[in-house]
Amino acid sequence: MQLDPKKSKRIAGTLGLLTASLLAGVGATAQSSDEPITTKPAPVSQAPQGTNEFDDDTYTDEGLIRIDGAVLVYQEDGGRVRAIEPVVGVTYNFEDDSSLSLKLTADILTGASPYGATPWQNTQTLVDPPSTGSSGSSSNTSSTTDVPPDVLPLAQGFNDQRYAVDASYTSPWGEDSTVSINAGLSKETDYKSFYGGIGYSREFNQKNTTFSASANVEYDISSPRGGHPRPLAVAGSRYDNDDDHKTVIGGLIGFSQVMNRHWLAQLNYNVSTSSGYQSDPYRVISVVDSVTGGPVRYLNESRPDSRLRQSVYFGNKVAIGSTVSDISARAYHDDWGINSVTLNLDTRVPVTNRFYLKPGVRYYSQSAADFFNYYLIDGEAVPEFTSPDSRLDKFSAVTASLMAGYKTSKTGEVYARVSRYEPSAKTSTANAPGYLAGRDLFSGTASTSVIVGYTYAFK
Repeated sequence: MQLDPKKSKRIAGTLGLLTASLLAGVGATAQSSDEPITTKPAPVSQAPQGTNEFDDDTYTDEGLIRIDGAVLVYQEDGGRVRAIEPVVGVTYNFEDDSSLSLKLTADILTGASPYGATPWQNTQTLVDPPSTGSSGSSSNTSSTTDVPPDVLPLAQGFNDQRYAVDASYTSPWGEDSTVSINAGLSKETDYKSFYGGIGYSREFNQKNTTFSASANVEYDISSPRGGHPRPLAVAGSRYDNDDDHKTVIGGLIGFSQVMNRHWLAQLNYNVSTSSGYQSDPYRVISVVDSVTGGPVRYLNESRPDSRLRQSVYFGNKVAIGSTVSDISARAYHDDWGINSVTLNLDTRVPVTNRFYLKPGVRYYSQSAADFFNYYLIDGEAVPEFTSPDSRLDKFSAVTASLMAGYKTSKTGEVYARVSRYEPSAKTSTANAPGYLAGRDLFSGTASTSVIVGYTYAFK
């Protein structure tokens, strides 16, 4: 099997496989995506004639309409958050190598989510945030939940829906260049997001090297039920009914290089800056007694209103015989104090001319944010910023996955992927006060996700 740099826009079934890869990321709790941002598909391996039907040298999507549909089912252990996410996409590939794509997404989320408070040996009573009543009208009154002894406090009855639409257009610009634009919007009960971007890529060095650059902007509106809690105020009181906003501006530059007939490499640098409201309006932190570790009160969390993120991604696609392996590493840093490393390996193994398997494994490890705390000590100065969110904790995680695909026709493919995500905390609680000493206070949890999809192209 060889790598052909001239096939970068001619990949049968790419849309379906990309949808599966993107949806699989829902199972991770990392801060940001590990996937590189590209303005066009990277070249993929081409099989010798007659060995399999996945990458036919004579076939392209040029002039065809490709329909893709997939459904993700995500479940956290212990009956916590469950998500069902159907996605439908359509791409029209024009004969001049340009393409127009539209994707529709719906999320249905239910279950239980951590308050952020620590467990305690007696029953705790926590104030729920104001909720939306059965009639759909917002209510400014708060209810309470009794949390059993020795149990991580979870807000039960979590229920939300999200709907999103994304559109993109890609077109050649001159002999060796491509430009793209994209835009989308996402809406859920208490959050709206509007986003868009532009991209440019150019091939040179006899089409063995591709330079890519992109820029994007996002504008978010946060309107939690009952209003925004005041940072570090006692939980359940002092809500601000005004909407809060966040703006994200980002960019990427990268190169992909055909190293030899069996190896394609990609190097990307990504940077983004966000400003505005970035706290979780439903999360609280326990203030505990310095001796017993028992809860004295609960405060709303508080996070900085700006964040600068940077990452470097190095990806490789290596063909050995009839198998193709994707091997990547990603280093991430932000000014909240989080540093992370992601390592990923998956291998596509043809079993027959139509059927393949793709096992994979992903390792992730990060440091804690500067302001992360499991709890605050009563009587000590309250910091300006603090959060007990497990996504800001120091932890590592392993995700194992297995994907299977079957080519139903020259232009159609059905696929399925199962992933298991297992996190583990690295923060020691040996010096915690009283009851909390030595306990596992990490609120992250393992999860399982399943994706089933189908892609088909026609005139």
